[in-house]
Amino acid sequence: MNMKLLGAEVLLYVLFLAFILIENPVFVAVYIAAIVAGIFFAAKKYPEKLPVWYDLFMANLKQVGAVAFVLGLTLPIIIDGDAYWLQVLNFAMINAMMALGLNFMTGRAGLICLGYAAFEAVGAYTVGILTLKLGVSFWIAFALSGIAAMVFGAVLGLPALRVKGHYLALVTIAFGLIVQETLLNWESVTGGTNGLIDIPSPTLFGYDFGQMLDLGFVSMNYLGHFYYLCLLVLALCTIFIFKLSNSFFGLILSAMREDQLAAQCYGINLTNYKLYAFAIGAIFGGFAGGLYAAMINFIAPENFSYGLSVIVISMIILGGLDSIPGAIVGAFFLTIFPEKFRAFEDYRIMFYGLIIIFCLIFMRNGILPYTRRIFMSGLENKEAEENG
Repeated sequence: MNMKLLGAEVLLYVLFLAFILIENPVFVAVYIAAIVAGIFFAAKKYPEKLPVWYDLFMANLKQVGAVAFVLGLTLPIIIDGDAYWLQVLNFAMINAMMALGLNFMTGRAGLICLGYAAFEAVGAYTVGILTLKLGVSFWIAFALSGIAAMVFGAVLGLPALRVKGHYLALVTIAFGLIVQETLLNWESVTGGTNGLIDIPSPTLFGYDFGQMLDLGFVSMNYLGHFYYLCLLVLALCTIFIFKLSNSFFGLILSAMREDQLAAQCYGINLTNYKLYAFAIGAIFGGFAGGLYAAMINFIAPENFSYGLSVIVISMIILGGLDSIPGAIVGAFFLTIFPEKFRAFEDYRIMFYGLIIIFCLIFMRNGILPYTRRIFMSGLENKEAEENG
C-alpha cells in the first residue's frame, strides 16, 4: 500500500467533509476559492509534482478505489445520519452509475447518446410496475431493470448501424423523447402524468429498508439503507466497467472509436460491437433507475427529461471522456456542488451548459483524463504483475 497516496486520499476526504458541513453560501464560495487558489499555486510553484501525483493515482486505481470505498462506509456516521445529505449523496451515486454507463458508450466506444435518461426511466418503471402492481420482489425487479434497459439499449443501437455523428445524436434525442411520451400516454400501466405512487421499499429476509437504520452508536432514517446499497452497487458497477474496459473487448471498442474503417479492415464486426456497447452501457442506467424508484417511492415521466441527459453528459465531459474515475468524480461534483447554491436553482441547467462549454474550450480532456495504455495479453499481464 502506498502511504503517500493513502494520506492524499484521507486529505481529500477531509476537504470533502468540510465542504459538506459548511452551510453559509458565502463561506462555501470562499472555501472553494481558497482550494482553487491553492491548486494554482501548487501547479505554478511545483509544476513537476502534479503529473507525478496523477500518474501515481492512475497507477494505483485498485488501492484508490478500495480506500474510497472504506471511507465511504464512514461518511453517514460522520455526518450523523443527516437526512438531507444522505439523499444528496444517494443521488450522487445514482448519477455516477449513469455516468459510468454513458461513458462506456460515448467515451469508450465513441457512440454519442443524448437520450441516456431514457434508460434510467426504463429501469425505474420496470421496478415500479413489477413491485407495485405485480408484487414482485424488489431484488428480482432490480435485476430485470438492468435487463430491460439492456434490451432498449440494443434497440437504440440498431439505428447506430446506419448513422453516425450528428445524425446519431439526433436519433438518441428522439429515442429519449419517444420513451418519455410513451410513459406519459400509457396511463393504464405507467400512471401517465400522475406517475407511480407508493412504490414499496425493498425487503431482505423480512428486514424492511423503509425503516430507520440503527447502528447502535448512531441512527438515521431509511435513506441510510439506500446509502449503503447504492455504495455497494456503485462499487460493483465500477469494478465491472474497469475489468471490461481493460479487456480485449474494451480494446476493440477503443479501436472502433478511433477509426471505424481501420477497425473494420482488421476484421472487427462493427455491427455487433456497436450493439454490445449500447446494450452494456444501458444496463447501468437501468440499475440507477431501479434504485431511484425504490428510494423515492414515486416516479413520473418528468423525472427523466432531456435535461437529465444533458446533466449526465456534463458529468462525463467534466470528468474526462473514457475516464472511469473521471466519470465518478464528475457525477459527484455536479450533484453536490449545485446543492450549496440552491438559491440559483433556476439557473442550474445553464450552469451545466457553461461547464460543457468551458471544458470543451479550455479543458478538453477533463479533470481526470484517460491515460492511454498498451494492451497486453493475459500472459504478459501475469508476468508484469509478478515483476511488480
